[in-house]
Amino acid sequence: MKTNPAIDKVGRLLLAAALLPSVLAAPTALAQDRRGGSGGKSSSSSSRSSSGGSSSRSSSSTSQSRGGGERRSSSDNGGQSRRSANNDRSGSERQSRDRANNSGSGNWSRNRNKDRDRDRDKDRERGRHHDRDNNRRRDNNRDRDRDRLRNRQYESTRVYNSSNYGNYRYSSDAYERGYQDGLFTGASDGRRGQSYDPDRSHFYKQGSSGFFSIFGARDSYQQAYRDGFLRGYQEGFQNWQSYFIGGSFHR
Repeated sequence: MKTNPAIDKVGRLLLAAALLPSVLAAPTALAQDRRGGSGGKSSSSSSRSSSGGSSSRSSSSTSQSRGGGERRSSSDNGGQSRRSANNDRSGSERQSRDRANNSGSGNWSRNRNKDRDRDRDKDRERGRHHDRDNNRRRDNNRDRDRDRLRNRQYESTRVYNSSNYGNYRYSSDAYERGYQDGLFTGASDGRRGQSYDPDRSHFYKQGSSGFFSIFGARDSYQQAYRDGFLRGYQEGFQNWQSYFIGGSFHR
């Protein structure tokens, strides 16, 4: 089927007219796309710049915070170090004072103990001298008593005489009883190796052995009895071997 060339031409012209706005709009859209892309880039750059600034500010702030924290930490550490040093120094000073006080108290205690020991030694030495003086006096007294008793052995004892006792009628009985007791006592002391001491005997101290109320005055009886006792004691002490034979006393 054959078409009319004129109609075809008209159709093409209409088609071209219809397509022309689209063709003309395409470069404009492309340009807008390009501008929009550069704007995006610019916006992106701006965003990046902004974010970079924020990041740098944040970093700066962080670094400032970190620096401040480090400075505060450093300051705190320094303060702690100074406090620790002060505490150590205070502790050392207290220890030094304690040692000084302990040393002082220890020296005072040692000095007091030394003084106490010195006083104790003085008291002991004083007591030793006192004991030595007492022993010396006791020895002197014993020597004096021994000399007195030794000399007494050679004293003359009183031989019985009724005139020595007045007219006491029982004087001879008292003297004889005293002589018998003294002879036995003196011989016993000499046999046992004791010292010469008639006053030691209870017979001599009492002086009334064998006394009866019929003998009258006790004082007169005691005087005669003691004279007889001294006479018999001297005889028995000096010659005890003659009176003790076979371990028994014989007169």
